[in-house]
Amino acid sequence: MKIKMKSIQYKSIVLSGLIIFLAFSCSDNLDAPFENETFTSDVDYTIGGDMILPLIGAYHGLYTRGWEGPLTLGFRGDDVDAAGDQVPMTEQDQYKYLPSHWNLNAVWQNHYNDIINTFSAMDEIEKYRPAANNDALADQYIAECRTIRAYLYLSLAKAFGKLIIIDELDNIQNTPASNKTQVMEYIVAEMDEVISKLPAVNPNKRSDVRGGITRFTAYAIQTLAYQEMEDYQGVANAAAAIIGSGEYNLFPDYYHLFKKAGKLNDEIILEFQFSDFNQGEGDRFAHLFAPYGIGGWTPVITGAGAGWGFYAPSMKYVTFMLDRGESVRLETSVVFTPDGINQLQNEYGAIPDWISNMNREGDIFNNNARLKFGSGKYIQPSTELIPGRTSPGSNKNLIVIRYAEILLTYAEALTRGASSNISMTADEAVNLVRARAGLNNLSGVTTNNVLDEKFAELGTEWGIRYYDMVRTGNEAALSYEGRTFTMDKAYYVIPAPQVAELPQLGEEVTPTN
Repeated sequence: MKIKMKSIQYKSIVLSGLIIFLAFSCSDNLDAPFENETFTSDVDYTIGGDMILPLIGAYHGLYTRGWEGPLTLGFRGDDVDAAGDQVPMTEQDQYKYLPSHWNLNAVWQNHYNDIINTFSAMDEIEKYRPAANNDALADQYIAECRTIRAYLYLSLAKAFGKLIIIDELDNIQNTPASNKTQVMEYIVAEMDEVISKLPAVNPNKRSDVRGGITRFTAYAIQTLAYQEMEDYQGVANAAAAIIGSGEYNLFPDYYHLFKKAGKLNDEIILEFQFSDFNQGEGDRFAHLFAPYGIGGWTPVITGAGAGWGFYAPSMKYVTFMLDRGESVRLETSVVFTPDGINQLQNEYGAIPDWISNMNREGDIFNNNARLKFGSGKYIQPSTELIPGRTSPGSNKNLIVIRYAEILLTYAEALTRGASSNISMTADEAVNLVRARAGLNNLSGVTTNNVLDEKFAELGTEWGIRYYDMVRTGNEAALSYEGRTFTMDKAYYVIPAPQVAELPQLGEEVTPTN
């Protein structure tokens, strides 16, 4: 849907109108984040215990990403390439943006639908407040909705460079667009207001909404907003609150961090949760991971679904990792085909013996016309499928923000002159991440050291590398393998249907004073 300010009845989106509602289980079962709840239009606001239902609706909206969303946000860096048959995506990967590109419009629409969903959720929570007789809990639920909304604004502003910040649903037609800096300032201020209202625990310690928003999710979103503003003291302050909390640790096994064993581990700050409910058939709540997979694989589990081959680690990323002597992070991030291995041997030279077209679990990845390397962080081994399930990535979560990113973002801030109120140094933050990867410690780390570490650690994740290179003005890094990047290509164009509905999106934004 377009953001129709004149004709849409926003109350048609309110959560009380949902016919089916998948709610979080309060059990400790990591494979069942949603189950056992029905939410119909028969709402009774005198039942205070139901105040959680609109909040769950906001989470449900956040987690239900279209398959094109993460890909569109992720493939413009020099770590990953668009593959497959989607012409708009291959054009965007070459920094050619058209207002008519369907996936840009889908990303924009989906984000705003979910932003509007948070307004509806907050409105519903307020209706339950008197019966719940728990102002602190109502305030917390609303703070969670505002944090979800802030994440959506952060994601959209990084991609498009400007947007409309909605304060009143009935006044959007007259609201001017905000540039990226203005959006980041808004996010920082929003998080300042909600942080104290959120639980100060790791998300995996919440008993009501397992893996839900906490104080440290808000700090992480604020950290990333400060980074986009290049306010590195702000980065250091917000990141230090996470690091100093003692709530987070790096998951010791990088390879399994992105597999079933990594679900809701102590490293996760924000994760989109999915489940097949430990059953081989029937309902499941899932993201479509097929775009990441490789068609024509030979899985250990006969019948396990293949993929589309739309998202491929770049040759530049692979050779960068080989030059560093990386093993576990390269094995985790990149799935090799025979053609990819042959190209590496021809163009790079000798490669480690461990490189193979078979993963640890025994799945074999055959040659594919669309790509030579698959994106291993998103390809679930067939042996992790519950018997009866065949869809790629069934029961796999989608990691969004993790502690390793915060450690490295903190370290970069310190290399840029920021101070910290905790004892951890930039060297210590970087070396925590390197130690898990089996690499030696560094001393006297520089900004470039940190950016390289982020490239290795966070490659293929959510366009992090691309946004780092845009932020640092590194046109050369993004001009690779025949591409030419200039800073005027930093942001996607606003989709034509959105400009037609809201002409202010096509106008220049007044710079921040």
